Amino acid sequence: MMDNRSKRFIFVPFCLMAQAYQAQGIVKYDWKGTIKPIMQLLIDNEINIIQMPCAESLYNDNLIREPKGLSKYDTLEFNNHCDYLAEIGFKQIKNIIDAGYEVMAILGIEHSPSCCINYIYTNKGMEKRKGLFIDKLFNKLQKENIKIPMIGINRKYIKKSLDELSKIICK
Repeated sequence: MMDNRSKRFIFVPFCLMAQAYQAQGIVKYDWKGTIKPIMQLLIDNEINIIQMPCAESLYNDNLIREPKGLSKYDTLEFNNHCDYLAEIGFKQIKNIIDAGYEVMAILGIEHSPSCCINYIYTNKGMEKRKGLFIDKLFNKLQKENIKIPMIGINRKYIKKSLDELSKIICK
């Protein structure tokens, strides 16, 4: 019997597919202009989409929450929580790779204290660094010498993010 399922995967932040999971007042960009083009690109290229957990909503056990910056989340308790979630994500990635499939990329949401890839707001201004959850996941992958491209989705500059993602998918 022939197996036609796609063997390519991309991990996405939970709020990319479910904007209601973002902190109140954060959603400024519409579905049509930001989420749909990314999801359409993945669907058109038959990419399996894995939604990563939302570290912030799971930590608070509450979908409805006020926006908080890095300084409010960068605590021992939240970092331990992110480490636990990153371990789950790492095991998923390892299982996919061990099955002979490909994890093409991990997407993050820029400026998120948990899920940004490149840029985060801090009380000192903008800093170039990973969010707390993504950093833990990155370190677990790096420790096992697993290299997966990470792309920060900047909804304000969606074309640039789409171009970067397209290059990885179409290689």
